[in-house]
Amino acid sequence: MVPLKLLLAIGLAMALQLVHGAQPPLYNKAICAAPQCILTAASILQDMDPNVDPCEDFSAYTCGGFANREEIPADQESTSYFRILSDENNQIIRSIVDAESVKAPQVSSDDEASQRNIQKLRNLYTSCMDEAQSAEAGRQPLMDEVQKLLEVFPVTGSILTPSPDAESMLSSPVGAVNRNALSLALSYFNKIGLDLFSSFGVTTDLKDPNRHVLRLTEGGLGLPSKEYYLDDRIISIYEATASKMFNLILGEDTNVSSSSTGKTTELPIKWTGIGNDVMNFEKQLAAISTPKKDLRNSEKTYNPFSIDQISSMTPSVDWSFVLKNLLPTDVDTPNIIVVTSPIFQTKLESLLQKTSPQTLQNYMIWSVIRQMAGYLAERYKRPMRELNAALAGISPDVIPERWKYCVSIVNDRLGQMAGHYFVKESFKGSSRTQVYDMVETIRSTYLKNLPELDWLDEPTVAGAVKKMKAIAQLIGFSTDAPNVASSESLEEYFKGYSVDPMDYFGNMMRGGLWETESSFKELSERVNKLQMHMSSQTVNAYYSPTQNQIVFPAGILQPPFFHADNPEYVNYGSIGVVAGHEITHGFDNMGHLFDSEGRLINWWTKATTDAFDSKAQCFVEQYGNFTILGPDGKNYHVDGQLTLGENIADNGGLKNSHEAWQARFNSDPAGWRYKNFRLPGLDRYTPEQLFFISYARLWCSKQRPEALVRQLRTDPHGPAKWRINGAVQNSVAFARAFSCPTGAPMNPERKCGLW
Repeated sequence: MVPLKLLLAIGLAMALQLVHGAQPPLYNKAICAAPQCILTAASILQDMDPNVDPCEDFSAYTCGGFANREEIPADQESTSYFRILSDENNQIIRSIVDAESVKAPQVSSDDEASQRNIQKLRNLYTSCMDEAQSAEAGRQPLMDEVQKLLEVFPVTGSILTPSPDAESMLSSPVGAVNRNALSLALSYFNKIGLDLFSSFGVTTDLKDPNRHVLRLTEGGLGLPSKEYYLDDRIISIYEATASKMFNLILGEDTNVSSSSTGKTTELPIKWTGIGNDVMNFEKQLAAISTPKKDLRNSEKTYNPFSIDQISSMTPSVDWSFVLKNLLPTDVDTPNIIVVTSPIFQTKLESLLQKTSPQTLQNYMIWSVIRQMAGYLAERYKRPMRELNAALAGISPDVIPERWKYCVSIVNDRLGQMAGHYFVKESFKGSSRTQVYDMVETIRSTYLKNLPELDWLDEPTVAGAVKKMKAIAQLIGFSTDAPNVASSESLEEYFKGYSVDPMDYFGNMMRGGLWETESSFKELSERVNKLQMHMSSQTVNAYYSPTQNQIVFPAGILQPPFFHADNPEYVNYGSIGVVAGHEITHGFDNMGHLFDSEGRLINWWTKATTDAFDSKAQCFVEQYGNFTILGPDGKNYHVDGQLTLGENIADNGGLKNSHEAWQARFNSDPAGWRYKNFRLPGLDRYTPEQLFFISYARLWCSKQRPEALVRQLRTDPHGPAKWRINGAVQNSVAFARAFSCPTGAPMNPERKCGLW
């Protein structure tokens, strides 16, 4: 929120200007007095800290005011413009789905499909908001699911079923794992959309992007990444969480109130033993899990096998039986299945062979509890809050406002349907056309630059130009499967998902089933390239390598990322760099493996590949030297390999968007065609400086140390500070714009560059 005093000061200055003379046409040297210009200028000024030298730390210079002003909400691990804009968009969704909202959308009486859609949205939101109903249902819905799994995967004399010698079963292996039971259990998890150590899913075939393929992936860890299983403090909390949750969900009902308050309560040895058993199994599972950076490698994860070959990797599972239970009756079992990590599947077999049925049952029950407990009343979620608080650095006593949680559920389950009304409310005017034209200008800059790159040989340049020209744009919302603009299309798309306003737990279960069934039906269908895989209200963008497509949901096309009335140096510095970033993903360390048609195929010569790898290594080393301060006071290094693709995209996006804007600005210095008028209160900055300031503002943020560590371990995006400073360090144009001397922190002699 822009301070009122700052707005008044800028507004007074503009009023005085208007008194002393008529407002001139908005050419490049004119100062804009329009409300949006005043808001944009005030936002830029309040985010900055002009006392910082931009050549020393551009992040602190541009975002120092933001850091001093903004407080991280008590229930959040960070704050940023992505978070702030998401909150604003969620307020709009709330007004749509809350039947009591005064801003509820007006639906025409003859648009019956829209009326039914609104009702479905409200039914889901209402069921989530009805905490009294959840409290009345208690833990029984989850106990019922646990009972189903106990029937699916029975263990003789199981500690989780009444038994005279249950206590002794904690450390006693009971025979070999039953293959049929394990296969049925895997089917159960997959069918309702829950994660286990192996899961089937449907995705685009990387070798033939017009068709779908079945993929077998790994998973099953309850902590964010395998590194956490080496952290004694976290695994101690995690083990205690599992023990407490078993007690809450399966223990004596009289224990529920005492063990859900957060107070130290002595748990029965039965549950502490199970918690320890689960932790020990997950430690072993983490040890054989594939590192995150390797899972991002499309060549390493594209491993086609027959069902018989997969069975030879993990013979403890009857994979044919699993697929028979999962696939719709009209979908044939495919001849080829893509396995993301054959080595994992082989190691999994060894782990299964040495694990007792009792331990597997404990682990499976825990997997159900930890993934479904969020659907219960608040009293059953305290241990999970304690775990999440430890991972995020927040207090376990802070409970987010219920409406925020319920809006997130609507966005997750019925996001495209809610997006229909969001687009009507927030995506108006010329935004779509203006962003489209901006992307085309940046594309033209890339096309001009590609033949000039001395490390690309002629055959690779020809392929790159062909691919660049073929990149498609999808802006605003999905136009098919479903068409977000059509009430009828949305109703048809979601018709298989039944929502009951009185049954929140059931709604979530049915949602998981419907999503799984819908996904598996796609196996017999061609890939739909008009489908957007984000809801319209999402504050994000993406590049799809298999569709060779860049996608910008309407949710991100809002200030500070974009406004149709902003000068071009602001828009190109913000959403323009985002567009350039997504385009560059088509040519980063992963994207360049796909050709113009989206096929995973080697279209590069060896000489160019070697040159690319050498230049990419510069980024790995540069970003790998950046650090963040963890909660323990230690420095943690950015993983230059894990973040390589995003870092290449940041640098390419900044360079090419800047060149695209600069060419337009230089070709029209007076501003007859392109609007580069001045903003009030920013006279001391050149348009070029404001371009770079607009870029940096995208990443203004504050983050708790615990959350930063988790980001380093799990996220291919680097910390915000280094996304700002890392990219400008490599920019000759930035150093020139701010007159940074060679050798200054933001202008090192060694610069990395690719595109």
